[in-house]
Amino acid sequence: MSRVLVGYDIHDNRRRRWAMHQLRALTACYQDSFFDCTLSPQASLALWLKLTERLVPTEDGLILAWLDPCCQHALGQRWAHGGQNLYLII
Repeated sequence: MSRVLVGYDIHDNRRRRWAMHQLRALTACYQDSFFDCTLSPQASLALWLKLTERLVPTEDGLILAWLDPCCQHALGQRWAHGGQNLYLII
């Protein structure tokens, strides 16, 4: 299992709501269009295929970024249980 940061920029309201509901079912840790998920490699691929099946490549954007928990330098930040955890997005 890996921590994966999923972000999207979806222009159509219907597609955006659908994607938001799919991702909210995976995690309670999100803000706006970014979701901090814990997924296996198989689940990451399944999520990518499920989301890209409905998105329009010329209009929408989607990114999955794996977070490396062993790195102490930060490009991204996540707050967890009142403490600060910093991770490098690779």
